[in-house]
Amino acid sequence: MNEPARQTHTASVLHYLHNMYQEDRRSRACRCASAAEHTTWQQEARSALRQLIGLPSIAAVQGDYRPTVELYDVQEEHGFSRQQGVLHSEPGMDISFWLLRPHQAGPYPLGLFPHGHQDWGMNTYAGVFTTDEARTRALAEDRDVAVQAARRGYLAIAPATRGFAPAAVPDLNERHGGRHCRSQLIHCLLAGRTAIGERVWDLSNLLAWGLALPEVDARRVLMMGNSGGGMATLYTAACEPRIGVAVPSCSFCTLVGLNGLVHHCDCNAVPGVLTFGEFHDIAGLIAPRHLLTVNGRQDPLFPLSEVERAVSGLRRIYATADAAGRYEHRWGDYGHRFYADLMWPFIDAAMTQRAG
Repeated sequence: MNEPARQTHTASVLHYLHNMYQEDRRSRACRCASAAEHTTWQQEARSALRQLIGLPSIAAVQGDYRPTVELYDVQEEHGFSRQQGVLHSEPGMDISFWLLRPHQAGPYPLGLFPHGHQDWGMNTYAGVFTTDEARTRALAEDRDVAVQAARRGYLAIAPATRGFAPAAVPDLNERHGGRHCRSQLIHCLLAGRTAIGERVWDLSNLLAWGLALPEVDARRVLMMGNSGGGMATLYTAACEPRIGVAVPSCSFCTLVGLNGLVHHCDCNAVPGVLTFGEFHDIAGLIAPRHLLTVNGRQDPLFPLSEVERAVSGLRRIYATADAAGRYEHRWGDYGHRFYADLMWPFIDAAMTQRAG
């Protein structure tokens, strides 16, 4: 597996970064030697992660406000119906979503599908296209994941991801490079929260709403997203034990490489995260539940060697939790996209186990 040539830092910069990111300063890194130790670590580390991403800060300003959901007109499609809805997540912040319901009777497994920067929004996941060109490209890259799920019998929710327009505090004067997600992040940091924490908040509220529906089988809950949607998937599954199967696509890698380069978008930044642990430590909070990480060999965003380093750390955690068979990593042959042929066989097998 060849990697593209990349710029590197000078020796002095690398010395500074390695000193700042020393592994022995990662207070919540998983250093467990047994399943019992993993259980204890997980309880403490999950609470610390929720604090780190700002969930208590978000909850503290809600007062008597309670998130609610509204649903609108139903559209009938082949094999399923599609209905637009909105989650009133916080005062002044509404999160639009598509709800896809199979035509066959329930109970249904529940699937949540958060999108990322390059996934063209929730419409793509739900199979809503404005041009034939967009449809052709999306289907070629397996991006209509909520449609795929509905046709497999899932009640599927494809929400807008906060920080991406229109669910954002927009960068009106391009103070943040014209990136709405960076504008969102800066406002979050000023208030003691994070953009990823807000996404976890939204997804947790949609999860609670979906699980309260009488036709949903609470034993079978899937979350899957690509790119920034994969980051939201992984953080939410780490914080939410109710998610039984998680599939982050084209998003799993170390936070910082051995060469000192940061791999994820600014809006995924969590202050102090490397005093908590590396990304495999966060993902380790999902064990012993089912987790599949997928990366594309030709994805320019994530060096293959750094993906492998993260995968190795996560495999060790799953083995310690006596759950080695519930974690897999799979490589797609192309770039920054979904890989339906790699994901659904894992999901189907995991859901069969959970139903049993």
